[in-house]
Amino acid sequence: MLKGQRAKRLLALLTVFFFIAGSVFTGAANTSKVAYAATIEEFPAVDLNKLTSDVSDKNTKDAVMRLAAFGIVNGMEDGKYHPEEKVTREQFAKLLVTALGMESAAKAGVGHVTFKDVAPNRWSAGYISVAAGQGLIKGYPDGTFRPEKHVTYAEAVTMLVRALGYKDEFLPGKWPGNYLAKAAEAEITKYVKFADASGYATRGDVAILVNNTLDAEVVKVDTYESGNVKYYESEKTLLEDKLDITKYEDVRIIANKRLDDNLDDDEVRVVFLNETDDDKYDEGDKKEFDVVKGYNVEPVIGEEVTIYLNDDDELVYAEREYDDKAMFDFVEGTADNDTKLSLVKFDDDYEFDDDAIVYITDSDGAIKYEGSKNVLDHIKEFVGKPGKYVLKNDKIVFADVIDPTEVDEWMVVTDNEDGVIKGISKTDDEKEIDLRPDETYDGVIILDTEGNVLSVDDIEEGNVVYVAKQEIDGDDYAIVRVVKDNIIKGTLEAVKTNKIRIGDEEIKLTQYSGEIVACYSVDNGDTIEEYDLNDSDVASDMEDADGADVIAYTDAGGRIAYFVTEAKAVSGYRYGIVTKIYEESEKLKIYTLTGNGEGDEIVYPVEETRNLSYGIPLNEYGHKDGSHPTAPIKVGSIVKFKLNKNGEIAEDEIYVMPEDKYWGVEDEDLTEDTIPDATLNSNSNVVASFVVDDDTVIIDAKEYDPDIVFAENTSYNALSEVPKYSDSNETIDVDDDFEVIKWADLAEDDNFSGKFYVFCDDDNNVEAEAIIFIREGTDKAAQDEEAAYIVDKWYKGGDLYVEYITYGGSVEEAKADSKAEDIINKRGKERPYIVKIKADGDLKVVDPKEADDFKIYFGTITTKSGSDVTAVVYQVYQEDDTNLVINYVGEKQFKLENKAVVYEEDEKKSTSNIHAGDCVVFITEKGGVNIKVIERLVDEEADKVRRYEYPYGN
Repeated sequence: MLKGQRAKRLLALLTVFFFIAGSVFTGAANTSKVAYAATIEEFPAVDLNKLTSDVSDKNTKDAVMRLAAFGIVNGMEDGKYHPEEKVTREQFAKLLVTALGMESAAKAGVGHVTFKDVAPNRWSAGYISVAAGQGLIKGYPDGTFRPEKHVTYAEAVTMLVRALGYKDEFLPGKWPGNYLAKAAEAEITKYVKFADASGYATRGDVAILVNNTLDAEVVKVDTYESGNVKYYESEKTLLEDKLDITKYEDVRIIANKRLDDNLDDDEVRVVFLNETDDDKYDEGDKKEFDVVKGYNVEPVIGEEVTIYLNDDDELVYAEREYDDKAMFDFVEGTADNDTKLSLVKFDDDYEFDDDAIVYITDSDGAIKYEGSKNVLDHIKEFVGKPGKYVLKNDKIVFADVIDPTEVDEWMVVTDNEDGVIKGISKTDDEKEIDLRPDETYDGVIILDTEGNVLSVDDIEEGNVVYVAKQEIDGDDYAIVRVVKDNIIKGTLEAVKTNKIRIGDEEIKLTQYSGEIVACYSVDNGDTIEEYDLNDSDVASDMEDADGADVIAYTDAGGRIAYFVTEAKAVSGYRYGIVTKIYEESEKLKIYTLTGNGEGDEIVYPVEETRNLSYGIPLNEYGHKDGSHPTAPIKVGSIVKFKLNKNGEIAEDEIYVMPEDKYWGVEDEDLTEDTIPDATLNSNSNVVASFVVDDDTVIIDAKEYDPDIVFAENTSYNALSEVPKYSDSNETIDVDDDFEVIKWADLAEDDNFSGKFYVFCDDDNNVEAEAIIFIREGTDKAAQDEEAAYIVDKWYKGGDLYVEYITYGGSVEEAKADSKAEDIINKRGKERPYIVKIKADGDLKVVDPKEADDFKIYFGTITTKSGSDVTAVVYQVYQEDDTNLVINYVGEKQFKLENKAVVYEEDEKKSTSNIHAGDCVVFITEKGGVNIKVIERLVDEEADKVRRYEYPYGN
């Protein structure tokens, strides 16, 4: 509502506009009254999906779709509607004439135009002639029509009100205010907002205006003998009066020929959900209607709609009412003792309505289950299958389910050779299905997940297809549902047992009944494998794929059915440790920095055979110490190398660091950017300091000792194993013991001790390009203990990562070291732990017996008052890998402040959720009573505590 000065300004504007634009509608009036009723026999040849692809507003889209169904609007040259475009006077004339069902009159009116600027052969001539003849649109005083001039909102509204039968003399007041007021009263301007009536109307707004006008009631005129004219609003809408279309609301379309082959090809069955206004149909009545040729009801099958029938009782259009929710979805299981279906995209469990209708494809036809009792007898048949589900009041009222037996659950399309579709399924990486007519099948019906009809040629590489075989009228049909716009690209950042992370988005994999049914490839599709992270080969593949570019293909539920990666090499110098030599294939495996900033073993071919055995020697600063490859390359050699464009170690571009040229510092204070006063292999006569920053490649090769690796009496296979420095009878597990770290994790550390190799900039002996720490690595860097609750875990590049929360609520992520991985996998996530973040960024789980700052208790809360807690508790220590020591402590008093981390399994709680009688595990400061992290135990774990047992097992 406009008030005060704004209202006065608008009134002044409209008044001025009346004098300027009023002349547009002056001129000789043609009072002939001609109306031609439309009989829609065919649906207009319009691709509704394409037509509305650039329409985002819901009201505009609904209007465009309905008007297109009635043949009133269509797309521009590219098939799209372009709602932002302005409408010309001649375009609006066509809209008016078509909306009034007078297209045939427009054809007859060609050549009878009286406006001097409208040629008889102009495309719009007939429409302008009829519109002007009906008094809907008028010319200018100079005898022109100006067909290409844009229509204002005031003009558009005026013409639409006139289309209802109103005349200037029926509406008191000044133009355009009188027409705008009547339009608002008749709800013609509903959903349309325009601040300036003189502004030009857009195609989007015009669609809504015309669509609203169709539902407005027309005006009838009575003429009396005295010459008086009286008008009244009839009970008929423009839709009924001019287009002879009957409208029925609250109808559900429940079958077509595909679902019930007792129906004709052009026939549908509907159920009326309420008694109709004309008393023709009662609630629950089922009725078959013919459908006008070319109209596709598939997009709204099963949904609550308003149907429109022409004068032959044929269904012309079905318009969504949005009183229910409909979606093509995937069933991953059942719930509540097989009384509900678990839907993926609807993201919940749903029961069936008492009157539910469900179809499932079958080679003998579409099987129909009606009524919840009948459906529940067959509920497990829907698990693992996609289909359209319609929900009303959070219950399934309709489902159209496809059983994709022809493609082994799903297929990702890799090629379409003129209808022979090739692809990858769960059980076959060279799946092929022939969808050419009259080849494998007598007929083919192809729909996308929205219900749009597709041709075989519309199936594209990357689409996921579900194909079922179904008998219709005795013929075998392929029923195909196609998932389009389903490709996700990015970097593979993390993997879990049931999901992967691409970039910042975590996406679940296709699964049902608790089983993963997804596939992957780490060699660009050459080899396809089933995804099972518990399989060591799969875990190894995921490690190789970490950080690689990934293309993923999602299924009907938006989950990933298949993903493919191809690791890419990074450019520039690389630094690392040779971990294996492949003499026959002429390759070296080197632990090095990968393109995503992580460390990994990568196999590189050598361009020249001699570089398999010899590299160019380096000095203690990592500079060339010769020009020929004379330094032997062995397992354990510290190397610097470059790749050629083919990803091979380039000719004579591998350099070998002498094993005795390592540096060391003892109890030194590292600065923000320097490792100071390092000595060369404990030789105090050679001292140097090195500048380091976060661009420096730092490899933490703990457990590596060159004195053992290259000892003359080593018993290890010189081509395949690296001895472990702490025990000459063991070899290094490179994946667990080698890490890539950032300088920020070490900078400004006090009393640091360590040994390392350094590779300086080629121009000096100071700027470190790369550093490789050896022996104890960086383990002597300062580490602070924290009390933490681990809430989630996942794998990335073969390494376990965790998300944890510390006192005060800080949420962090870190990679678990190998020992922490063993403990967490054994004890589980959703547990309190004492942890350290090491200098290499890894998370370490600290045995409470060795903890400096914290203690772990378990027991039962006896009393709680505010933040004061009393509990009977035990302490637990890990004696060795398999044995626990439990010590009874007795009843103690503690403080539980609001900053404490409180959890019950994976659900975050507050301190107020802890009560007397609760069984708990918690962490306090050593020598203190403040509880930092506490878990409230439930079910079996709580029962264990009541039996005085440690709740998490050994």
